[in-house]
Amino acid sequence: MIRPDLEDSTVIVARDGRVLQCLSLQETGAKPVLIDAAGQVIAPWAMEVLRWPSAAEPALRRGGYLRFSQPELDLWCNCAD
Repeated sequence: MIRPDLEDSTVIVARDGRVLQCLSLQETGAKPVLIDAAGQVIAPWAMEVLRWPSAAEPALRRGGYLRFSQPELDLWCNCAD
């Protein structure tokens, strides 16, 4: 469950496997990077991004934080019944 204080649509929420963190997106260099509360740059492979604002999606993809496209939610069956 996402904490109520993390429900803000401008917050980027990620986890390292056990801890949720609120991160900020910084686009000062060649690639956009995520920064934690201590000002440390977070490597794309170190965190799983769980929630982000839609406006930040292109930058997160360029930075390598969103490697895969979102799955389609339409379920279908390719079986012969």
